Amino acid sequence: MQPFERFSEQPKHITRKTEAKHYTPGTGNEQLMLDYLLDSGFQWDEAVALLHLREHLYENEEMRQRVTEDYRMHFVKWLYEQGLVSDD
Repeated sequence: MQPFERFSEQPKHITRKTEAKHYTPGTGNEQLMLDYLLDSGFQWDEAVALLHLREHLYENEEMRQRVTEDYRMHFVKWLYEQGLVSDD
């Protein structure tokens, strides 16, 4: 193994910092969210990381499952409130 072979790939956090420096909001809504985060005291790279996380949150299988289960819970709550099911 060559001495620098193990350093051939950049760590993800360095890649994200590079992406954060060159981030351009795609929509007006993204720009509003970015402005809000910056006005709230977040640093540029922190705000961009949060927007990136928000954009890719539901790509995670566990998050998709939790959201699906949450919809089911809302539906059961609605059924209970309408008197269509009871806890008997």
